[in-house]
Amino acid sequence: MTTDILDQFKSSAETALETGEALSADIEKCANALIATLEAGGKILLCGNGGSATDASHFSAELLVRFEKERAALAAITLSADTATITAAGNDFDFSQIFSRQIEALARPGDHLVVITTSGNSENLIEAVAAAKRVGSVSISALSGRDGGKLSRALQAQDIELRVPSSITARIQEAHAIIIHVLCTLIDRHFFRGS
Repeated sequence: MTTDILDQFKSSAETALETGEALSADIEKCANALIATLEAGGKILLCGNGGSATDASHFSAELLVRFEKERAALAAITLSADTATITAAGNDFDFSQIFSRQIEALARPGDHLVVITTSGNSENLIEAVAAAKRVGSVSISALSGRDGGKLSRALQAQDIELRVPSSITARIQEAHAIIIHVLCTLIDRHFFRGS
């Protein structure tokens, strides 16, 4: 059993290193896009399903409350956290509309949508991207894995995809957590150098 445990840690570390090597330029591009949104008075909207919903909430909390140091709050909203809204939209419309309905109400030009997924095939995330495009001038980033799925094909040239080079759900989620922490570090360093 000890060998199995160590193999899991090794696999996670290898995926993390591969992700850093493959995506560092795009992670910097994403951080700069998020910084530009916040500097212009926009907000960051985040969504995902299952474990990725938890990642969206985690990212939002790091921005709203604090990351590693005391600092001012940054504008972020998790679209995956409001059970009443999600169940109402799923019941009254369709589960594919649970995020797009919120984006229609909350997103404004200058905001930034962050979509988090391991497969890229959830219709509600595809619809979220489409809703952000309908709002207009909402920048989009996606944290994905595998081949990017349908979501990858829904993104446009100006959108940013941080696709983890793995097909293992656990490894993708672990790499997403690291990416989120790196983005938080870069954002904090930009806004709060003296803190």
